[in-house]
Amino acid sequence: MYAEVMIATNTFFNYTVLAFANRIGWIENKKRYLLLSAFVAGLITVVFSNHFITLFLTFFLMIGIAFWKKRTQIVKAISLTLLASIFAGGLLTAIAPMYHNASNSFMIINYALIATGGLYLLTKHVLSLHISQSERELIYPSSIKLFNQTKELTLFIDSGNVCTEPLSNDPVHFIAAEALRPILPELLYDVINSWDSSHYKGLDMLPKEYASKVRLIPIATIQKEKSWVIGIKFDEWVVNDQPLPKGYIVLTRGKDKFPHEADGILHSSSYYHLKKRSAK
Repeated sequence: MYAEVMIATNTFFNYTVLAFANRIGWIENKKRYLLLSAFVAGLITVVFSNHFITLFLTFFLMIGIAFWKKRTQIVKAISLTLLASIFAGGLLTAIAPMYHNASNSFMIINYALIATGGLYLLTKHVLSLHISQSERELIYPSSIKLFNQTKELTLFIDSGNVCTEPLSNDPVHFIAAEALRPILPELLYDVINSWDSSHYKGLDMLPKEYASKVRLIPIATIQKEKSWVIGIKFDEWVVNDQPLPKGYIVLTRGKDKFPHEADGILHSSSYYHLKKRSAK
């Protein structure tokens, strides 16, 4: 039973460091290769744990299995996996004195959970830095299709935009109303432009073909005040030559609110999506 716990724990730990490298490095290899690699490495480590050379060889075997389809990024995969291993190892060394009276199984399981949690937080922090520092103000060209009409827009990704449509959890993007006015049906534009979030009147005026495309979306302001706005489901949106996942747009008053004279801001998840697509 002890061997099974060790294999499972090693597999869990190996998968965590591989997943860290896979995401932070934008390598985006399939998860089944990562899991297979983690299990093989965990099994070999437990069976041949008395040989130091095993750890060295197992590390490179694990990298080879996990990222064999991404050979052009193998050096980056090795560096990031090693970084994750060192980070997790240092974290576990720091907390080891807290478990000197604990049983081996309890200690191993806790080590795995703590290392995983630490790497997860590190991943979130690094991705947040990527978004807020590297790409925050970068302008993207785009082409949006609404009601069989197409419009060219310039956009940027705002790391603070985490608004989603509550039922589908689809991302919500914000566009200046004046930028889309030429392609929006006049009746729909008038309803949105005169929308009063405190009365929710106006949607019943829309014809069925328009009403099926809109949703009421809750918006929380910086002052924690909640209001409801009209979101429009777009037909197609190509940003920087990459199609965005399905989602909604909310029209705002005043284009001057957006930096660099952009027509709107994208949901923060768009950064990861566009980066992931461009890396393929």
